[in-house]
Amino acid sequence: MVLHVLVCTLDEGITRVPHLLKPEREDVRYVVSFQYSDEKFLSLIPDALRREDVRIVTLPGRGLCRNRNHVMTFVNDGIALIADDDLFYFEDTFDTILDTFRTHEEIDLAFFKTKTPDGEPEYREYPSIERAYTRWKGYAPCSREIAFRVEAVKQKGIWFDERFGLGSARLSGGEELMFVDACLKQGLQARFFPKYIVLHPCMSNGDSSAFTLRAAMTMGALCHHFKGWLAFPAMVKFTWQAFRKGEKRPVSPFKYYIWLVKGILYERATR
Repeated sequence: MVLHVLVCTLDEGITRVPHLLKPEREDVRYVVSFQYSDEKFLSLIPDALRREDVRIVTLPGRGLCRNRNHVMTFVNDGIALIADDDLFYFEDTFDTILDTFRTHEEIDLAFFKTKTPDGEPEYREYPSIERAYTRWKGYAPCSREIAFRVEAVKQKGIWFDERFGLGSARLSGGEELMFVDACLKQGLQARFFPKYIVLHPCMSNGDSSAFTLRAAMTMGALCHHFKGWLAFPAMVKFTWQAFRKGEKRPVSPFKYYIWLVKGILYERATR
């Protein structure tokens, strides 16, 4: 069984990729999808990436989900680990992932935990025990915590939804939720394991990051995907709860709700 670390990076991000590489081993391969907005960035590929276990593929333009889908075309079997250019893996990370899939032959996706540096808060609130992950009851894993059986996902024709994620036309996030939900709707089995596999700063921007208009549109689109027409009253309640404390927000509740609705209508029109 081979673990493919699927690294997506953009422009000068390629210079950070060597920091996530571990010593070469037979059962681990890296595929680096180098997306560039200008050909000048192609000259930045570090010599440290010229290894037998590293394959670099290029993609012009922008869009994180485009990049994720691009890198997935270069693997057809084994286990895939979704990665970005700013991660640090532990010495036992790859063994943890491979052993998990060997031990649990019934699962198609495994979700793990992100550790934050000493002194920073936990990245998110995780389940306290190992458990199955279902479509209607989950904690929303982020991309760096997701590993999956390549054949199981590709046989179902599952890809990242390019309407979502950084660099997309309108929606700034939510691509992990859409990917996982597509897998679950196709009958794939997912399970959470309370094991740390990656180190990443919390990078919290406080509540303000959730109150940008693009974030509101993303929230509305995700809500409509999961709730259908019930997204309209759900977003009324969400807006009321978000603004009732009287804290200063970068937008008014009315404008925020309008952008939530725009997200609902966008997802409805483009699905």
